[in-house]
Amino acid sequence: MLLRDIEDAKRFFATVKGSFAGVGMTAFSRLSPSHFIPSYPIVCLRKTRDIPMLRKKAPVFCLEEALGETIRDRGLNAYRLLSHPTTKASVNRLPLPLHLYPYQSYPELDALAAREGWRLLANPASLRMRTGSRSFFEKMVRDLRLPKIPGSIYPIDMLEVRDYRDWSDILGPRFVVQLPEVVQGGGRGTFFIDGGHEYDQLRKRLNQRLWRGARLKTMSVHQRIADGVSASVTLCVTRHGVLCSGLQHQLTDLAHLTAVTEKGVFCGHVWDEGLWPLHVEKSAGRQASAMGEYLKACGYRGIAGVDFLIAGESGGVFPVEINSRLTGAFPMHSMLCRDRGILPMEVFHLAEFLDAPYEVDVEAMNAQYAKPLRGSHCLVFLLSPAGRPAADAPEPGLYAYEPGEKGFRRENHALEYGDIRNEWEFVLIDGPPDIQGEAFPTDDPLYRLCRLLFSSPVTDKAGRIDPWVQEAIAWAHGAIAREARP
Repeated sequence: MLLRDIEDAKRFFATVKGSFAGVGMTAFSRLSPSHFIPSYPIVCLRKTRDIPMLRKKAPVFCLEEALGETIRDRGLNAYRLLSHPTTKASVNRLPLPLHLYPYQSYPELDALAAREGWRLLANPASLRMRTGSRSFFEKMVRDLRLPKIPGSIYPIDMLEVRDYRDWSDILGPRFVVQLPEVVQGGGRGTFFIDGGHEYDQLRKRLNQRLWRGARLKTMSVHQRIADGVSASVTLCVTRHGVLCSGLQHQLTDLAHLTAVTEKGVFCGHVWDEGLWPLHVEKSAGRQASAMGEYLKACGYRGIAGVDFLIAGESGGVFPVEINSRLTGAFPMHSMLCRDRGILPMEVFHLAEFLDAPYEVDVEAMNAQYAKPLRGSHCLVFLLSPAGRPAADAPEPGLYAYEPGEKGFRRENHALEYGDIRNEWEFVLIDGPPDIQGEAFPTDDPLYRLCRLLFSSPVTDKAGRIDPWVQEAIAWAHGAIAREARP
């Protein structure tokens, strides 16, 4: 069957025997397939206030809701969620064969799925970890002869062997240190070094060779491009070829994150036409496609993300990292595509892991994905472990802002881009946590409180974020975790 639009996707998935279920830490993150898979339930960990709204789109099983308590364990992931007896009993009531759609797999999850007879719509953990490693990325860049930011991977003990001057002689006065053993994404384990003081502080922080619970063995040290702009391309590696999105502007280190130790923190995306010169778009597309083919040769299938740094003055396009899993662009990218009549890339990701044959015109689909989208999303973080949930935290839905007036007015129960009517409205979704007066379940300052969706770009052409959007982020943060303001 040739997959061209949503109706084709509906017919295709209706022919697949068994049942599908999305698996995520929050229900919103796995919402998109509910638009093209019949009887698609979602299995999630966190109880959030948007679940009643999401249930109008898809059935939701929430472990915290089922247990009547907030789960505070560290290292929570899809394996911990699905291996819980309450969750396992729920999913095993679904008709077999059961197809599970997680963010990514883990060795323990692969083993659990094999024992239970589940099919994971994700790459095996061993392949995912190998292709997502820093060493794999460095080798791929060399093999494909892609532009490379000066730097390399070193033993962590080089942090003590070399001082700031040694590194600055090699890489210049500004450089970036990343910790490959910290596998959580979004900027965790990334530090900007602009002088000897920052370097000495990093030495002290890492003197036990531990960060975020990970035992450190190596560090990636690269030159920092001072005027660099973060961007990304989403890939989907299929049996028919590589699908590529357009170049997406990544928001990092927004103003409300000034107190966070790590840098390069992912805060959302901006999609808009005319963000990049044509030669930048073409260079990023060529590089991303080549990396997709490289992944395909390794046996990789489905969605992956490539992060780039666009040098502002020279316009150079430098690949920075590959994320061999779903990315932070979803489900927002799928929503924006669907609103434009474009088949979401998640359709092809899911189809790749099924036995059912399908066809896709790769050239035609890539022409669709190259069309400019328009919209943004911003993440709202906890920031301070001293934060306590507000008893009257805002409900999810559509909010309106009126220039010159303080506060934001809730309009209705909207949950997608298509519900936004003008550039002064936004949707608060993917939260807030529904923890009924308990403390937040973590001390991680990058714990996500919610997400804000905007139907227009939240930055100008120079990348400066709109002041009213900063105000909306600050309002949402303060209204959910009042005592957590920096």
